[in-house]
Amino acid sequence: MKITYKNKKAEKKFSIEYQDKWKYPDNVKIQLVVIRDFITDAESFQDLAMNRPLHLEKLLGNLKDQWSIRVGNTGYRITLIPCDDNEVEITSGDILAIATTIKIVEIVEVSNHYE
Repeated sequence: MKITYKNKKAEKKFSIEYQDKWKYPDNVKIQLVVIRDFITDAESFQDLAMNRPLHLEKLLGNLKDQWSIRVGNTGYRITLIPCDDNEVEITSGDILAIATTIKIVEIVEVSNHYE
């Protein structure tokens, strides 16, 4: 899959280009690399949904258009939005029903959910 970024801040928190500047705990850094590699190697959004350890889930409330992946049991999560082939966010409809056709995700944020 292709990874895009909502903004420069999100890119700095997840992109391999900025990995040396990350200020995460070491265990979070390791898991972020593994998750990033998994997303990059995935064929589609379906692969993320089928990988239970990622705990991919649709968010609610004011984040209702976003999805999250848990970074292990660290309290951190990666927030993302599936996109179509033109990198336009897909925010309506049954995303999981079309998951095999989604080849791009936009990283919105990497954050500690409990801070």
